[in-house]
Amino acid sequence: MSATTDLPDRYKLIFFVPPTDLEACKEAIFATGAGSFPGGKYTKCCFQTNGTGQFLPSQDANPAIGAVGTLERCEEVKAEIMCLGREVMSDAVQALIKAHPYEEVAYEVYRMENVRPQNVLPTRSVILLNSTSTSIHLQSPSTMASKLFPVSRASRLLRQTPFTPFRSFSAAPQRRSDSLSVHRNTPTNNPSIPFKFTEQNLTLVDEILNRYPPQYKKAAVMPLLDLGQRQHGFTSISVMNEVARMLEMPPMRVYEVATFYTMYNREPVGKYFVQICTTTPCQLGGCGSDAIVKAINEHLGITPGHTTEDGLFTYIEVECLGACVNAPMVQINDDYYEDLTPESIKTLLTALKESATATGSAATKVPAPGPLSGRDTCENSAGLTNLTEVVWNPETMMRKDGALDAQPQQ
Repeated sequence: MSATTDLPDRYKLIFFVPPTDLEACKEAIFATGAGSFPGGKYTKCCFQTNGTGQFLPSQDANPAIGAVGTLERCEEVKAEIMCLGREVMSDAVQALIKAHPYEEVAYEVYRMENVRPQNVLPTRSVILLNSTSTSIHLQSPSTMASKLFPVSRASRLLRQTPFTPFRSFSAAPQRRSDSLSVHRNTPTNNPSIPFKFTEQNLTLVDEILNRYPPQYKKAAVMPLLDLGQRQHGFTSISVMNEVARMLEMPPMRVYEVATFYTMYNREPVGKYFVQICTTTPCQLGGCGSDAIVKAINEHLGITPGHTTEDGLFTYIEVECLGACVNAPMVQINDDYYEDLTPESIKTLLTALKESATATGSAATKVPAPGPLSGRDTCENSAGLTNLTEVVWNPETMMRKDGALDAQPQQ
């Protein structure tokens, strides 16, 4: 028997990953011992190819990923790493799943034959490895083409599901960071759409820039992005580019700010941007935010992350907005509405819609921002319950200015 037949089984791990996360995934896989050739002469071996995939979002897709009905494209890297031995292969797959930025990882594993006699085509076996289990299922070997590592789309198996050349974006909950950090051109948001500040806003730009030394004018990036969003309706790629030009900053530095802070809406939103807080205090306070979410869903006919057909309301769930004592609450544009009930939120939304569609003198009164329960701020609804015996009098209970000056020093 030749020495070649004593080598451990060889497996080829193929996966797809965004370019920004390629190195992290490779290092995690190399740490398991994968990427080494027989004899250890070469280590950390990887073959990779840049490519462009495409996908067409449907009505059920995450709106932050792409516009419904618009063909989108994404860049990913196809990487191939050799694994010697089934245990190394299994560890490499688990390391890939942990390091990969997507919750649905596109990968596949092939077992390669160690011996290839002349005039005999090589064979392969497709390995299906479940990320939640260590069990490995071996499929029947199939004859390959004349190359050692072919990519046969017709016979490819991917985690027991048909393979597609792109990630299934709606197959699993999307990581927030993933949806925030990506931009894809749409008919309403692409660099070819011009944007310039109005003359009135240029005056405000000058006032903002005067707050900072000339050599530190890039510190004005956040207020200028906010001003551009208020003028344009959302922080489009054109708004970011114009701010970068005015502040003499690399556009990427502006993109980093706009994608980090959730106050910048990088896709069009409705006239009224409804942000409902669903964190713990609002879930427990009053009637609970779940009841408010249900009421908004019923009244507007949409779920969080969508815009009404008339373009008036965009509705999302957000983290704590800092009005916990008046929970549950909602932020609409710049205003807080607190102490909500299902009835009061429906009344508020109805008033906002009527005020937006009213013509002439038929103006609709919109409830004032703040608590909708009758409270002025956040005082106890039962009235004052402490500090009732001694009336606070700053004239007699506070020290006068200079009172210590006459005392002798120790």
